[in-house]
Amino acid sequence: MTGLATRICFVAFFVLSCASLVQADLNKGVVAAWTFDDGKVTDAIGQNHGKLFKGAVVKNGGKFGKALDVNGNDDCRADIKLSKDIEKVLEGPNTVSYWLYVREGRDHSGVWKGEKVGWGANFTFRMVTTSSNNFTWGVTHGGTEAWFATDGAIEPEKWIHVCQTVDGKEAIGYVTHEKKKTEIPASGQGNPHAAPEPYNLFPDRPLEFGCGRGIGGNDGNDNFLDGIIDDVIIWDRALSEDEVKELGEKERRPNRALSVKAHGKLSTTWGKVKSYNTQLR
Repeated sequence: MTGLATRICFVAFFVLSCASLVQADLNKGVVAAWTFDDGKVTDAIGQNHGKLFKGAVVKNGGKFGKALDVNGNDDCRADIKLSKDIEKVLEGPNTVSYWLYVREGRDHSGVWKGEKVGWGANFTFRMVTTSSNNFTWGVTHGGTEAWFATDGAIEPEKWIHVCQTVDGKEAIGYVTHEKKKTEIPASGQGNPHAAPEPYNLFPDRPLEFGCGRGIGGNDGNDNFLDGIIDDVIIWDRALSEDEVKELGEKERRPNRALSVKAHGKLSTTWGKVKSYNTQLR
């Protein structure tokens, strides 16, 4: 019995150690995070704080506590002026992820950065809806727009985790429907998609949540998402597929992203990750 107990303890220790390694990896390389849990567009890591425009609000009903709610009206969005350090991160290998709840997906609206959300090498990255069911991704390098579309990858009125990794050679888009397995959805352009670094930067343009600009390549033709955005996180490296699964399937949140106090309470630890499931209907 003593030998059996020892073996059981060893196995349990090994499993817990492996889990801890994965969790620690998720904290590695987090350079910016907007959880909205303090009721503002606050960067939990640095000074990349944002502003709300035209009816955009931070309120209860997010995937985890509070979230950014945008109503689809003109100019309803959040803008963040990024620091030079974060701009530099987006020039090389990186990961961007967020939780999305679509009431109505608008053509090319979501989380992105650039001058126009497509129609040429006009953006740094994009992770945006093209309808309530379709999603498009990409980065740009030189004069090349490395974009790819994943039709049918999302659905309205459901929480969905979206994550794009770029490793200097290719971009991969991951989708995890709540309580389901993480997928790399099929794309006619290829997912993964070739995307060599360095990626184009548009330092005079903000990171934007809830919109898309220059639809069809036309200045001023902008669209705005009707939905909720939560836990936008940027890493300075390409996460592995297993790490993306930790975020989506297991709904892990890096400790580094939880450094902002919400309602006077300290952020939860890995062992007690808060898991609010309240949704706005």
